[in-house]
Amino acid sequence: MLLAVGVLLSGVLPAAGGPPPPAVARTIYVVQPDPRLCPSPLCGGYWVSRANHARTRCHDGLLRPRCYVAIAIGASSRKPLATGVPANSLVRGIIGTWPFDGFGDLGAVIVTDLWGPMSQAPPTGDFYRLRDIGVRCIRAPCFSLRAWRVNRPLRVTVSDLDFGEAHATPGQLRRAEAALSSPEGLFAVGRINGTATGGRVFRATQLFLRASRPRA
Repeated sequence: MLLAVGVLLSGVLPAAGGPPPPAVARTIYVVQPDPRLCPSPLCGGYWVSRANHARTRCHDGLLRPRCYVAIAIGASSRKPLATGVPANSLVRGIIGTWPFDGFGDLGAVIVTDLWGPMSQAPPTGDFYRLRDIGVRCIRAPCFSLRAWRVNRPLRVTVSDLDFGEAHATPGQLRRAEAALSSPEGLFAVGRINGTATGGRVFRATQLFLRASRPRA
């Protein structure tokens, strides 16, 4: 799922050293490559926004709709990621700084985990983590799935899933179904609607699969 994205377009490399990796990263961010054409590292990095929030606190302490970061850093390696972050990906991490020769400290996203989108379908709705909680019923509706709203305290149970708008392949759907039963669950974007039988259905517009551990 990982696609190469140029981060250091003009060959400007970060200075040696860099900040220590975060001890714990809990926030989930939505990441978009920066398409602007200007001298790197001032352009060509990423736009990062906190999932399910209108504003994100950037490396300078200010709240903005999204934050520009010049580089993505592996939390464990303390080095730039060897592979880029695909558009509309989710990362668990921290927004910090990274030193660049001649530019000083610029924004950086320090990545502990990455989930790539299954398709190019635009994500509409809210970001959730879904998990099968093992409940089985003899009649419908059966509230066998729990949905946590990402970066928010809200959690609800749902009785049905609709992946039709996510435009995933059969193989991707099998991986998504397997993720539902994993301890981590499945990350998805969508909305929750009531059903005529008194249940609740989660209608996904995009699904995310865990990428291999970010490599530097």
